[in-house]
Amino acid sequence: MNIFRKAYSVAGAVLMLQFALQLYFIAAAALGIFNANDNAKDVYSAFKNVDVFASLHRLNGDLAALTILIMVGLSFGSRYPWRTTILTALLFVLLFIQALLASLGGTPVLAGLHGINALILVGLGGFLTGRNWAFGRRAESATPTH
Repeated sequence: MNIFRKAYSVAGAVLMLQFALQLYFIAAAALGIFNANDNAKDVYSAFKNVDVFASLHRLNGDLAALTILIMVGLSFGSRYPWRTTILTALLFVLLFIQALLASLGGTPVLAGLHGINALILVGLGGFLTGRNWAFGRRAESATPTH
């Protein structure tokens, strides 16, 4: 079995873990704020308390971009079909759009698009990871594609 294909699978699993962490971090931050009492002091305190989760959300997003770039390179090394390589590169484009939406997210409409784009990222990442899984019986029976 091609070592690049196994590495692609591992990177895909890491990416899915990063996506799960993204959801955890943003939920921890948002719910920490939503549950604050409706007064300035408590809301300010809630923002201070959840700042670490919001920071981890951003840092993990940056690390996910690195993971995706590694997956693009591994897709070339694996000699996957162009469709797989292009879809893997599309993950990076979607993550760039995600960062852009976050930086412009001052309005609820853009913030909502950030959430929808996140679902697309998770779906595409899961599809690519599952479809190209290089371990177990499925990998043994798969025929190499060029």
